[in-house]
Amino acid sequence: MSQRSERGHQKASRAKKQMPGFALRPATPADFRFAKALYMSSMQPLLTALGAWDEAKADASFRDYFKSEEVRVIILDGADIGWIQVSEGDNELHLDQLHLIESLRNLGIGTSLIRQLQGEARKKDRPLRLSFVRGNRAAALYERLGFRHVGSDVTKIHMQWHA
Repeated sequence: MSQRSERGHQKASRAKKQMPGFALRPATPADFRFAKALYMSSMQPLLTALGAWDEAKADASFRDYFKSEEVRVIILDGADIGWIQVSEGDNELHLDQLHLIESLRNLGIGTSLIRQLQGEARKKDRPLRLSFVRGNRAAALYERLGFRHVGSDVTKIHMQWHA
């Protein structure tokens, strides 16, 4: 198959994939275990690659930052498939966490959620900020959605979007 026809086939395959319908529900304290397990499974490979994985530190960090009142659980076909945490300050919205189970990544769910947040930020005339661990594949998504680099540290990259 030529490169041209192969690219056309890949585009057609992507076009056939449709984003699954999903819903959000408010988190309850009972969601803590699910959220923590997904967080740890997402973060461990990234931080290990940076030589920065410390399970006790990750556990303590999760306990400090997970606030069920800021979390929405992502549901597909009645099953919990991920979670999103958004905090709101006086001058910004902050996407604190977005985690999906591995098999349901790259289907447009994260894109849809971030676009919804961008709409909310636009209405409130506030920037939308986020930070992520270096090496996270979602970096390309954030750039595609118009986020710009505003800083970094040893393990994280900080980005911002404003309408």
